[in-house]
Amino acid sequence: MGIRSPEEYMAGLRDGRTVYQGGEHVDDVTSHPVLGICAEHGSSVFRLAQLENLRDLFVVSQGEAAPYSRYFAFPESREELLRRAELIEKTTEGARSVLNIIKAIGSDAMFALTVIAHHLDRANGTDYASRVAAFRDRCREGDLSLAVAQTDVKGDRSKRPHQQDDPDLYVRILDRREDGIVVRGAKAHTTMGPVVDEIIVLPTRAMTEEDADYAVAFSIPVATEGLKLVCRSTTHRDQSAFDYPISRYHIETESVTIFDDVFVPWDRVYLAGEWKFGGALAGLFARFHRFTAISYKAPTGDMLIGAAQLIAEANGVGNSAHIRDKITRLITYTEIIRACTKSAALDCESMEPGIMAPNSVYLNVGKHYFASHFHEACRILQDIAGGLIITQPSEVDYQNPEVHGLLEKYLRGAPSISTENRLKLFNLIKDL
Repeated sequence: MGIRSPEEYMAGLRDGRTVYQGGEHVDDVTSHPVLGICAEHGSSVFRLAQLENLRDLFVVSQGEAAPYSRYFAFPESREELLRRAELIEKTTEGARSVLNIIKAIGSDAMFALTVIAHHLDRANGTDYASRVAAFRDRCREGDLSLAVAQTDVKGDRSKRPHQQDDPDLYVRILDRREDGIVVRGAKAHTTMGPVVDEIIVLPTRAMTEEDADYAVAFSIPVATEGLKLVCRSTTHRDQSAFDYPISRYHIETESVTIFDDVFVPWDRVYLAGEWKFGGALAGLFARFHRFTAISYKAPTGDMLIGAAQLIAEANGVGNSAHIRDKITRLITYTEIIRACTKSAALDCESMEPGIMAPNSVYLNVGKHYFASHFHEACRILQDIAGGLIITQPSEVDYQNPEVHGLLEKYLRGAPSISTENRLKLFNLIKDL
């Protein structure tokens, strides 16, 4: 198939998967008033790949398997890591600063699985590398969307997996059969699981020999029997785009992902009790995914900067020294994140069998910096904007003919911007 259209991606989600949201079983995630927004958001990465000006970035057009999504290309040089960072940035920009994770996170896991399988096979004489390679081929040929289920529900966090009162509080191998394994347990925080083609399961921590049954990694279609996803609440399709200019169109969802005695064929199993490799796989995935994380955060910073400048001008204080100082701090926040991303790519490490891993120090510094300073960046934007971010009337009140003229008169700012656009700008800031 090579490259799918947004419509083909959406059609692939109508497969009878077991998803719950708002206390109800969801028959079709694409038409659901909540999860439909998540599906539409997911489709944006396929839409961007169709654009002529972005095709060279999003699509690998040369080679035996071409064309296929660049997300599934191994980064084999510094330049390719930088290109991957650009790919993630453009994907995020194309979704109004909301990361579309459905190809990034799965390929992060694929890179880690490829490296660990290489070492595992050499140490144990197994054939995991060929299974991972076949999975990568399926992803490239089918242009698949992917989620990763890694974080176990964990129960009593003072205890290891095998010490829990209930043995199912970490995903475990319940049974080994001639044709595959049966797994039971649950993972939390699975981002976009309800609206992807397949889920990759990874261990969440280092294991001991007593935890061997919990050292398991595999991939399965979301529609697999026994797999159940229970989603959090998100924006509703009936909400106004005036009031929610970003989240009405672009938002992700998370699920508790339950494996209720799920069968996994051996060709989809990438770790099955080799407990010494569980921690290495968990850590290496986090390393690749952290590069994704710092790559997608800069476009959010760009949105904060742009919104701050626009609202300052709308409020008539764009030239004030203290406002310029605050916007400079937002620029500094954003560009330090970008600098860490570039440094992580340029000072990368080659791993067998030929995958470049970004520098861990710059990854961790960048991740810590953007996370620990994010609320400060939001506070700066709130300070510049003022209280109308949370106290202005909604669209239905603004459009009410009985008070519309009065609101037009009293909620206007500087003459360079209309009242309506000023209110939309406040909503953009609130939604961010």
